[in-house]
Amino acid sequence: MRRIVIIGGGIMGSAIAYSLARAGIAADVTVVEPDPTYEFAATPRAVGGVRLQHAVPENVQMSLYGDTVYSAFDQHVTGGKVTFDPQFHRIGYLFLVEGAEARASLEANVRMQQALGVEVEVHDVAELRRRYPSFSFKGAEIGALSPDDGQIDPNAALMGYRRAAEGLGITFVKDRVVALEMQGNRVTLARLESGATLPVEIVINTANCWAADVCAMVGVTIPIAPMRRQQFHFLSQDAVETFPAMRYLNGFAVRQHSGVYLCGHTNFGEPPGFNWDLQHEVFEEQLWPQLAEQCQAFETIKPRGGWVGHYDMNHLDGNPVIDWIGAVPNMLLCAGFSGHGLQHAPAVGRAVKELILDGGFRSIDLSRFSWQRIVDGTPIQDDGPKA
Repeated sequence: MRRIVIIGGGIMGSAIAYSLARAGIAADVTVVEPDPTYEFAATPRAVGGVRLQHAVPENVQMSLYGDTVYSAFDQHVTGGKVTFDPQFHRIGYLFLVEGAEARASLEANVRMQQALGVEVEVHDVAELRRRYPSFSFKGAEIGALSPDDGQIDPNAALMGYRRAAEGLGITFVKDRVVALEMQGNRVTLARLESGATLPVEIVINTANCWAADVCAMVGVTIPIAPMRRQQFHFLSQDAVETFPAMRYLNGFAVRQHSGVYLCGHTNFGEPPGFNWDLQHEVFEEQLWPQLAEQCQAFETIKPRGGWVGHYDMNHLDGNPVIDWIGAVPNMLLCAGFSGHGLQHAPAVGRAVKELILDGGFRSIDLSRFSWQRIVDGTPIQDDGPKA
């Protein structure tokens, strides 16, 4: 029997556990999750986008697989006693840029995405204004529109994976790993906050924003830390036509969502770490003026509050590590998704199963997301949105 301990039972840990269970080794796997309500976890606080536009081909491929799974969830994630519907629906994404360099980069990425099977088109501002007349598209020259990009209920996706994994025999333990004991360079035992212990042959670190704390238990430092993402929602007095999720490369974003509008904000200059404060003044003083500049209807709105979530931000390059840690060869790190984890969880669950049981990636070659690049300090070149 393999003794596989997964640290962190969010969407990534649950998707990996599910894939291992489908492969027939549920009895070998224990998932340690301190809070089964997931009050402060990243997944339930996500917006839930499944977008196909990325600048790294492997991210596109993972999103395409995520689209396949989430759009027919009841066919792909089975075995639980309770069914969950992530309510996948297609909303489209529109990425907007200006400047010669940004235009060239966007157009190159679109060609790559099209070659991988993504339906995406580049439009100039005149065409965008014709399609979405309520918007000025100030500060943009062109936009890449992918109409098939989707939206899901993040919590339903998480609970769907977790309950299906449990239904197939995976054990979830409500506890917290506080120490990892080693013999030589291998982890052999996980000590839990309750005083219990778990023998370890393979440990998988899917602790998301807490992944660095887990790595520190074995003397390994990683450039992954929490980054606050604030989401604000509001109502508009005047009607606006249906439009895709719009995002400028500088981070400004707005979308329609469940009868309201959402506007997100990430301050890349903010020190890393947990910060649960929702800054209403950021919306009133920074975001609202941008909204009104882009859409006259948004000059008269009613703010409805918002929420704070955190990305497990990889400060090296905004992309994950999905690999064995060289210095600790029986620890597998799956973290640093930097806002992409929800949409990529189905592909990562499958990929980790392949690493453990098949000896390497089989479905999508994710070797670009290697541990060695962290050791070498060599970032993946990614000129797409980082968060």
